[in-house]
Amino acid sequence: MIVVNKLQTPITDELLESLPQYVREELIDSITRITFIEKLISPTRPRASSLTRFDNPHSDKRKVNPKGKIRPDYVTPHILENMSYFRPAALYFQEHGKYTLHYPSSMINSEYMKFWLEERKRCKEGYMRESDGEWITGYNYYYWNYSPIMLAVAKETGEEIPDDILQFEAVSADRIEDFPMPWDMDYFYYHYLEEAETKGKYGAVLKTRGRGYSFKAGSKLSRNYQFYAKSKNWAFASAKGDLIEDGLLSKAWDNLDFINEHTPWRKQRHEKNTIMNKKASYLDLNTGSYKGFKSEINGITTKNNPESARGKRGKIILIEEAGRYLDLLKVWGIARPSMEQGSLVFGLMVAFGTGGTEGAAFQGLETLFYQGSGYRVLTKPNVFDKTRGEGECAFYCGEYTNRENAYDEDGNSDVVKALIEIFYARYEVLKSTTDSQAITQEKADRSITPQEAVMRTEGTIFPISDLKDHLAEIKPIQEKFVSAHHVGRISLKSGFAQFEYDFDLYPIRTFPSSTKKDKTGAIEIFVHPIKNGEDVPNRRYIIGVDPYDDDTGTSLGSCFVFDLWTDRIVAEYTGRPKFANDFYEVTRRLAVYYNALINYENNNKGLFGYFNNKNCVHLLADNPRFLKDTDTSNFREVYGNKAKGTRASKEVNALGRRLQRDWLLTNTYNDDEIMNLQKIRALAYLEELIAWNPDGNFDRVSSMGMVMIQREEMLKYIDTNKESTPNNKLADDDYWKNN
Repeated sequence: MIVVNKLQTPITDELLESLPQYVREELIDSITRITFIEKLISPTRPRASSLTRFDNPHSDKRKVNPKGKIRPDYVTPHILENMSYFRPAALYFQEHGKYTLHYPSSMINSEYMKFWLEERKRCKEGYMRESDGEWITGYNYYYWNYSPIMLAVAKETGEEIPDDILQFEAVSADRIEDFPMPWDMDYFYYHYLEEAETKGKYGAVLKTRGRGYSFKAGSKLSRNYQFYAKSKNWAFASAKGDLIEDGLLSKAWDNLDFINEHTPWRKQRHEKNTIMNKKASYLDLNTGSYKGFKSEINGITTKNNPESARGKRGKIILIEEAGRYLDLLKVWGIARPSMEQGSLVFGLMVAFGTGGTEGAAFQGLETLFYQGSGYRVLTKPNVFDKTRGEGECAFYCGEYTNRENAYDEDGNSDVVKALIEIFYARYEVLKSTTDSQAITQEKADRSITPQEAVMRTEGTIFPISDLKDHLAEIKPIQEKFVSAHHVGRISLKSGFAQFEYDFDLYPIRTFPSSTKKDKTGAIEIFVHPIKNGEDVPNRRYIIGVDPYDDDTGTSLGSCFVFDLWTDRIVAEYTGRPKFANDFYEVTRRLAVYYNALINYENNNKGLFGYFNNKNCVHLLADNPRFLKDTDTSNFREVYGNKAKGTRASKEVNALGRRLQRDWLLTNTYNDDEIMNLQKIRALAYLEELIAWNPDGNFDRVSSMGMVMIQREEMLKYIDTNKESTPNNKLADDDYWKNN
């Protein structure tokens, strides 16, 4: 029996034995490898009363004070108790249909005015419970008490389903308008934003589906509009439909109407009142000028025009559907100067997006989430991935939190119950289809880790899930992992190639690479050439190259050295020296060092010309004959520079990717339990494979496509010769079968 706290479904031997093997194994793997889940189900999970209190929740100076606020932190989540305390206005409205029965009065000392002044204070400053220091932020108070949303509620069937029954099958439901439930991840989300704003930082959120983040975003805009005079509040989206077609602006407008109807905070909108803009103002008929509170909510779409984000200074900027936001990082960079002046930050920027989002623009949100510190995003230890707390990331809301019928009245998630239901749904998908993309989509839509949420679900044939698992194993120990690599350059002395360490050179190990960093790159050797005596065996090694010709572009040149005997990548050089000839020379020296044959994209003539001038054309592979046999890409007899290398057409590139996929999923030559992808040491190549989409530029994937095409050519050549080899003990040796 695995011991959990009382908020969770007990994990008994009987429960585990009743589960399919896949569900059981995934459950155990998740609760033992995801730190956040471990802490949520821990029998020693703290309560608010046991946390250190502060006079100021954002002060670093500790002081035990029974009236001070606690400082919540999702990295070590505490149990939420009696959260109805923080929803007094909503509960009163649900019972009476209005917020107060006090007779309306403008007298400052009237009970009516006292009530609304106190509510205004809570919406701006938050609300604390003095008995244990528990508190919620102002954004949170406004959301829970003044922001009705659409909730999914199971239809009445006359049959009561006990709470302890695991729900594996779909249940008919209705959507009704009501106030939000007190969810634990909403509580921690609002505290995350409070901490970010107080520290002069921004927020990034990666989330599962169906957690009401558009409602929360609309509520933030409405709250600032109500209580901060002359404030400007912005909603950004790549496309207009993301804001107004059931998007956050439409939800903000609904909330403004609700406030106007049920509170004394109502405001006229004479100056601006459009589907994309609202301004709290009225027309003074005596002067003809607009007066009033003058707070604003404005929507901006930046599709095909990132510059439209410039100059949008405000109290808050919310970026909707960041998972499919074109030019997100560019828009983020353009908007930031308007929110900052030196070390001073005037407002809060928040980007949020959902896992499983279709499109080729997820990369920006992934960068903000995992590398947010470089973009002024508040990051904390990564307790959400299977990294045991290693690395950093922004805020994540997984499918196992606040899942329907898997949380208590205070919003504490029954993680165990939710996980079993999630894995059971995945088990059903695996049983019902052979489409590998189906389970990828299921994981991305209802993710339990950020790595699952950022899976690309369309336009790729690469095994994203397995690649992410491998990369997730490396990231926590990346420094130790790359310390075994050899970084430097290859010199030619007396006609011999020699490797020399150069600690002033740095390989490009990230994708995408920073535009501000030197892109010269460096040779990174994983395994030096294996010699037979003093010589490297002929044609044991091959090289694939994605070159460039011009000296002024931005695309990287990339080449991989591949060992045909072990079926592994043994070296990489990816970079963009100042001159294209410098890249060609590095490639040439790698070929000499490994005695390797080079297959390259011959669409451009620069590499052939350079090798021709160096009298090294013999290092270049001939056009692959098997392409002609398979009638791929208009193959024709050619001569001169076009007789070498491979012409990269749409069909050839697709073939290169398919061959890569087959190789990635093939078991290694010496271990039937390990796939080739699990032996890859080229980190940026892994990231490119994961991020690949039809619209982007992926230099390493292209160069490995050349490797795979040459590999296929040489395997067919070997097979042909094996068939014509007379039977003898050497030809029948198991070595040839294995290699």
